[in-house]
Parts: sequence; C-alpha cells; structure tokens
Amino acid sequence: MNRIIGLIIGFLVSVSVYGQTDLKSKTAELEALKTKEKDLVAEIEILKLAELRNMMKSVGYPSSKRGLEIIEHSGMILGFNCDYDMAEWSFHMLTPDVTFGNVSRSDDFRVDEKVKCGSAVEADYFLRKEEADGTFSDDGFGFDRGHLAPSADFRWSSIALSESYYYSNMTPQRKEFNRESWADLEGLLRSVVDQEKKTFYILTGPVLNDGLPIIERSVNKLRIPQLHYKIIVDVSQDKPRGMAFLMPNKKCEGRLSEYVVSIDSIEQLTGLDFFPSIDDALELRIESKSDFNNWMTQRNANDVEPLSPFELPKDHFNTQQASSKVGTIVSIVGKVVSTKFIPKSQSTFLNLDQSFPNQIFSINIWKNGRRNFSYRPEEELKGKYIVVTGKVELDKNGIPSINVTKEEQIQIWDEEE
Repeated sequence: MNRIIGLIIGFLVSVSVYGQTDLKSKTAELEALKTKEKDLVAEIEILKLAELRNMMKSVGYPSSKRGLEIIEHSGMILGFNCDYDMAEWSFHMLTPDVTFGNVSRSDDFRVDEKVKCGSAVEADYFLRKEEADGTFSDDGFGFDRGHLAPSADFRWSSIALSESYYYSNMTPQRKEFNRESWADLEGLLRSVVDQEKKTFYILTGPVLNDGLPIIERSVNKLRIPQLHYKIIVDVSQDKPRGMAFLMPNKKCEGRLSEYVVSIDSIEQLTGLDFFPSIDDALELRIESKSDFNNWMTQRNANDVEPLSPFELPKDHFNTQQASSKVGTIVSIVGKVVSTKFIPKSQSTFLNLDQSFPNQIFSINIWKNGRRNFSYRPEEELKGKYIVVTGKVELDKNGIPSINVTKEEQIQIWDEEE
C-alpha cells in the first residue's frame, strides 16, 4: 500500500515539475514573439515613412526663386527661409493610418539641428522663469507655437509626431487662430481622409514678406504672418483634384468653405511653384480651381455647403447669411437635407444645407401653418433646393429660422433663375 502511495506521489510531482517547465517555456516563447512583433512594427514604420517621402519626391518639392534650405525629416519636408527663421512651406502625406493611430502628442518642442542657419527657439515665443519655490512660470509674448504640419496627422508614427515639434515647423499664431480656426481646418482634412480612405499630399505655410509686423520681445525678432495657407491634393488617376485654403491669422468667423481658393492663387501670392514634377496637364487641372464640394467634407452625406451669395439674385440670401438678417423679412435659399414631423404636435421642421444637430438654418411649420399646405412638406421638399420667404428669428438654440404659416412662402428653387 505504501509503495502504491509513493508511486502516486512521485507521478504527481513529476507532472507538476513538467507543467511548470512547460509554462515557463511557453511564457518565454510568448515574450520573444512580443519582442519580435515590436521590432517588426518599428521596421514597418520606418519603411512606410520612406515610402511616403518617395511619394513627395515624385511630385517634386515646391520650388522658389528665393534660396530656401531644404530640410528632410522622416515624415515631413521643409522649405526653410533663413531670412525669416521659419519655413515657407511644410510638405507631408496624410494617410488613412491617422484614423487608427494612437500615439499621444509629445510636446517635445526643440530646436531643429538640421537647419544650418538656425531655426527659431523657445525665447522667440516666451520666457521661462524659475520661481522661488522651484516651479516655473511662462512669460508669453501673445502667440502660440503653431504647427504647420500638425502633430495629430502623425499619430500613427512616434518618429514623425515627435519631429513635428521642431521649431522649424512652427510659426507665431494667434491663440484664437491656432486653437480654433486652424485646428478646425486640420480636423476637416483628417475627416476627409477618414471618409475617403485615401492618402493625400498636404502643403502648409505662412505668407512671408518684409512688411510683416515683428514680435519685439522675440530673441530672433520673428515676423508675424498675417496669412497661412494649406493645400490638399489627390493625384490619383481616377479623381485628380486639389483644394487650397487661405486664412487670416485670427479667429475666422466664416465657414471653412469660405476660405477656399485655387492653388494657382497661392502660387502667385507666395512665388512658389507647387508640384513641379507632375504632368503639366494634370497640374493645370489640379491647381486652376478648387471645388469644396468635390471632397467628402460632410459628416452627413446629404449635407451641402451654402450656395455662393454671388450666384443669388438681389434680395436672396444663403443659409450662412441668415444670421445677419435676424428681424427682417427676406428670402433664404438652400437645400432641404433633413426633415422631421412630430405627429403629436403636428409640427414640421426642415433643415437647410446642414442636418441636425449641426443645422445652420431651419424652417418651422407649426400645426396651424401645416393645415395650409396641400402636401406633406417633410416628404415633398426633402432633397430639393427651395426658397423660403419670411421673418428671420433665432430659435431657443440661437439658430436662425423662419416660421412658415402658408404654402406660398416656400417655392422650389430654380438654379437657372
């Protein structure tokens, strides 16, 4: 009996030892695989950055009659103007990887050692002072260190994201511009990439000239750009197109579509020649005009940009202009992109150009007004351009609207009028 018990105990001990050995072996194997995966991911990142740089070289860096120092980093290329201590242009690729990237901003602002003539420094934007308690306080000069190539465009690459914090990639930007208007534009282009699942060329820069004001406390006497531009280009064979934005260095009150210009106009303004290596016919097609509606800029597929006010007849206004017409009786033109009918209250709501909850102009048809319609407006008008006439008022959310009481206030809009 004792012999049997001894055999059982010996068997269990051997199984336990074997199990522990096997567990250690598999754990070590898993750790080795994790290390290998990490190494492969790093190699893929480097290869991907190299591929993107080759794509930029294939279309040509912007050329200038002024001597610019070309600075090549892993994820962006800069055309640096030593006379202004800042880049005239920053060139990078915006890829669908940005949608899934999770690299956090590094905030490692630093001097770009690749710039031979010397880039801007921290003391061009603020002075850092150590307090008696050992903490630090910043004495700012009133301007943000505004990115040209935004760090968020590189959140798929820790290398490229960190490089975006070089002072060579910065310009003095007013806070309300950098944190609001400029940030909105950067976010818009990332949303285009997210929706279209394509890689686009992005060029960004300040408009530089000798007449610009100076940050007097700046150690290098940095000039303050009054205008910045950003260009997005698609050179694919199926849908080549380009679009440029020109924005003042301040809070921009208008919709981003109001700042769209042709790439040609940016070239004339800056003296730069963009995409010099692409076919002349393709370059003309891309650079001669910009069509905001030719890009997937809307979160809702039905939404459209307000009609150009220059294309409307006298006394007719687009939905964006409605806010300036509060208290007056006018005719507003726009597309019915979303509707809602509430059976209980018999109320009807129509949103023109932009859908709820991003609406910019609404039509309200209450119960008594709906009785005067020979059709169901939420069904018959959806998807159509209309002109509505009435007194513009602000609803409880501050959105311009017109209360319609009779069918005759709404007419189908004939774009040929």
